[in-house]
Amino acid sequence: MEIPKEILSIIDRINKSEDNWKAIYMGVWGYYFQLKAKFENTSEWNRPHKLGLPAFRRGYHEYTPNQLCSILTSKDIEITFEHLIILFSLFEELLNKSSEILFGTELDTSQWRNMKKFFEEESTLDILSEESMKELNLAKQTRNCYVHNGGKIDQIWLDSCNKIEEKSMELIGKNLEDGFQNLFHRIEEWHDLIIEATNKIKEKIESK
Repeated sequence: MEIPKEILSIIDRINKSEDNWKAIYMGVWGYYFQLKAKFENTSEWNRPHKLGLPAFRRGYHEYTPNQLCSILTSKDIEITFEHLIILFSLFEELLNKSSEILFGTELDTSQWRNMKKFFEEESTLDILSEESMKELNLAKQTRNCYVHNGGKIDQIWLDSCNKIEEKSMELIGKNLEDGFQNLFHRIEEWHDLIIEATNKIKEKIESK
């Protein structure tokens, strides 16, 4: 069948999301290196400058180069989690819309039990492996902890993680990044998992 434009738009945004995510990194770190090269070890490093912001009313915001460099280099975690939030929200929207076509009923996949149900139907059972489902659940619980629990690990996150690798109860209440050997690499892996699932769902709809 012909895929509805609304679903094609969601798929397109998911497939382009890595480019958008990493472009923000490049912009932040590129500007940091530019400021550092121009101002560090000069008398201007700690002096306020009216730095350009063309889209804003005044057209600038005042920082010292030292201050702005410090802010820019503190944004990695925030940028990465915001990518996960956007990516997972798009993926949930895709599952919701696709379920109506594939199963005749729209599922609310903001709830894990419904997301799990999506991939347990006969027509979608081959999209993700059992291990991939565990990773998808951990990705979802990571997103939820960041949004609803102030970026702190809770029991639900720990239970999801322990299905993949054993973690200590001492992690509860700590920052999410403390639960990963390399948060950035893990989110890249989740991104790849979601891209793969997205394109398989697209094929399922096309063959409907």
